[in-house]
Amino acid sequence: MMLTRNVLDAAGDIMCTVCNGRLVSDLDNAEKICSLCGIVTKDYHASYYNETGLSTTNITKIDEPTSLMMYEIGLPSKIDSKNVDVNGKHFHNPQIEKLRKLNKFTISDNSKTKNLNKAIGEIRRITEIMGFNTLIAERASYIYRKILNKGMIRGRSITGIASATIYVACEEMNIPFSINKIVELVGNSTKKSITQYYKFILRQLDMNIGVVGPSHSISKIAKKAGLSVKTERKALEILEKVYGDPMLSGKKPVTLAAAALYLASFQTKEHTTQLRIAIASELTTITIRKRSVELSQILKI
Repeated sequence: MMLTRNVLDAAGDIMCTVCNGRLVSDLDNAEKICSLCGIVTKDYHASYYNETGLSTTNITKIDEPTSLMMYEIGLPSKIDSKNVDVNGKHFHNPQIEKLRKLNKFTISDNSKTKNLNKAIGEIRRITEIMGFNTLIAERASYIYRKILNKGMIRGRSITGIASATIYVACEEMNIPFSINKIVELVGNSTKKSITQYYKFILRQLDMNIGVVGPSHSISKIAKKAGLSVKTERKALEILEKVYGDPMLSGKKPVTLAAAALYLASFQTKEHTTQLRIAIASELTTITIRKRSVELSQILKI
């Protein structure tokens, strides 16, 4: 048995999407069954009867899947903006507009719901600007809900925390995206505020996101700098030798990867420049020089 969506034929009858057979309603289970092939389809039409009982209108849109991007997971239905009944015919009923206004009011009937509604709108806006798919937005919304339920949002920037939740979601899904890029695209928050909110979220939710090691950046930097696979292997050997040294504690992994490639290029006689490595790793030549000196000192010891 499988579930399919309903389709209408030219006469307005609901037909099976597989064999074009007529669907028979099962009112007890809110389903329709094909009279020919037996396929089960959910009844996506919900009807509302007015006080006179004369008209039936399709006021709910319940065929949308439940999503964390909705203002209330427990109430996925909402009044549609189209005045169309179950048969697809247009109608005019003044009561429907009143119900729409009431439905809109219930979405933001308290401060918590208003906050969540605004935050989800920000998450949707930011992820669309950055070109992320709905998985990132869904995960960011879930993280925001957890923070909101702990009562830790009050007095803090909704946009800032929304941006931080997106950054956390990116890290969880191993999607490389810097805070600087978020600040550049969003424009409503600073790097300092997003960083603070990022640490705040990790602390409040007791999250432990693994830090990507420098070896993960070797191949990317080497490809941009035009270095050989031999130099990549030598850089990995250098990183293995200096792994765990206290002198490198707190250093950014990408800076160690860039410095290791710079030193490895001399051993493989490719003799690349610090500027070339800096451009490929999006760092400064000063940073490359400092890390190269530190790695050289550790290797000598």
